[in-house]
Amino acid sequence: MLQDVRAVGMAALQLPRVLRRRECGTTQYLAERNVRYPVLLVHGYAATESMWTPLRHALGQAGFGHVVSLNYNSFATDPVAVSAELAHQALRALAAAGAPRIHLVGHSLGGLIIRRALATSAALSWQTASAVTIASPHRGALLARIAPGRCARIMHRGPRSELPRVDAPRPVRWLAYYSDADRVVSPASARLDDPRYGAANVLIPGCGHLTICRDVRLIRSLVPELIRTETLADPAGSIDAGRELMAA
Repeated sequence: MLQDVRAVGMAALQLPRVLRRRECGTTQYLAERNVRYPVLLVHGYAATESMWTPLRHALGQAGFGHVVSLNYNSFATDPVAVSAELAHQALRALAAAGAPRIHLVGHSLGGLIIRRALATSAALSWQTASAVTIASPHRGALLARIAPGRCARIMHRGPRSELPRVDAPRPVRWLAYYSDADRVVSPASARLDDPRYGAANVLIPGCGHLTICRDVRLIRSLVPELIRTETLADPAGSIDAGRELMAA
């Protein structure tokens, strides 16, 4: 509980910065040692890229030397525009790094933005190695009904959601991280059980919605899974379909 309160406080301190932003932007982290695919991180509703600091450090230590954080104002920006910018920045990162594929990682709303981007960009979908969602409301979140902005609408439950109805087929490996203690997005919603994705669902026990991205168990699970994806001959094969994992 103390960690949840601290996370809420940190998010509140970042709120003025969030509200000042009017357009999508990126923050790039480049290192001399780069032996992996580039990674693009997408924060969630009312958040900033600072939430990725622990994961970003771990990625750098593992040889991921080209990391990009997408920044946007979730109160004022249209999700269609954010998805388009995600695809644009991902393709730019691929070209800059000279890599064949990219990893996409999104927290909460960020995971749904990734889903939309992959559903609407064939160029990106065929060059994505991993798509990772963390505490993302794939089946909606009740609190989204009272949240302002167009971005909140894709987190609505049921037919009013603005997510694409059918996602384009693509050779992407999907991982969905969730927690049994998340009070914002239920485990049933954060899991990606749609068989079209063939996702592996990974439980991080006892985490809050805002603390899960900084949890050492998630980081120790996620970084090796990205590396593992790069070694698979067919990242989107049936190896993950229906897998149930728990991070230690």
